[in-house]
Amino acid sequence: MALNTEASAALVFLILYFILFALMLVGYVAHRLRFRSRYTLIFFHIAVRLASQATGLAFGIIGYAQTDLLVAYFILGAEGYFTLVICAYRFLISWQNHNCAEHESWLERRHPPGTPILTRFLDSLVLFGPRRRPMSVIHYILIGANAIIISGGSQLAGGAQNVYEFNSKLVHAKAMRAAGQSLFLAINVFLLYCLYDAIRQCKRENSGRVHHTLWILLATWPFLFVRGVYGILSAVLPAFNYFSPSNYDAEGLTNAFVTSEYILGTTTEWVSCALLMCTYVTSRHDPKKIDLEKAKEEGNGSSSVSASQG
Repeated sequence: MALNTEASAALVFLILYFILFALMLVGYVAHRLRFRSRYTLIFFHIAVRLASQATGLAFGIIGYAQTDLLVAYFILGAEGYFTLVICAYRFLISWQNHNCAEHESWLERRHPPGTPILTRFLDSLVLFGPRRRPMSVIHYILIGANAIIISGGSQLAGGAQNVYEFNSKLVHAKAMRAAGQSLFLAINVFLLYCLYDAIRQCKRENSGRVHHTLWILLATWPFLFVRGVYGILSAVLPAFNYFSPSNYDAEGLTNAFVTSEYILGTTTEWVSCALLMCTYVTSRHDPKKIDLEKAKEEGNGSSSVSASQG
């Protein structure tokens, strides 16, 4: 039996994400990547998108008789975008820690090698006191936005008793999804400012030269921005909404809807993910964390000697 447009598109991106998944596995097996690194977050994003595309493929084959599959696909897709936005920030913070003159990111304090994962996690959520950093606020906003989007998408799980109940749930779902996606978009706009600030600092510290990793992160931003705009459009405009009856025909989702979904949503995420993975090449010669700690200790030692001589 021939696959419809939805199933075919889901299968294509299932294969594309599996290619990225295989590349990551090779990196871990060859010990080129460490599990305690920013790339593990990318690996998690790819795993979520694989599950999302598998669910989309199942929905395309079974059809809209199984609306729970559609809700699962939507929720997994939201989780994929959530992790991808965090990935972009984490990659920028890592670049700042390794390449800035002070080897520190203003977004989040750097931890010395060997710091327990639980300590890192708890520090990333501190909102008050001297350990507070902008990234803590960003984490809470993203977590809140993600919860709102998932709650909105879950409103329509299991169907409805009648048309009035469905329309009531649909209104609430649209409002919650639009609010969550707007928060995501705001965080993406702030990311552009962070990238601009990092590029300006890099030029100032390197005689006008810009590190290639920053160019890749900057090239990733438009795709994340388009994905964020599409997230809002899919919540407020029927033409982009999975739960709008006008987007279905006798064979399932219309070709126009599937095309817009996979170009504005799935493709932008896949390209963003692939670009972030490319930073492995541009960051191979960055200072290692252990070298940064030694340089910090030597700097502190020199300061102490100078103070004693003075």
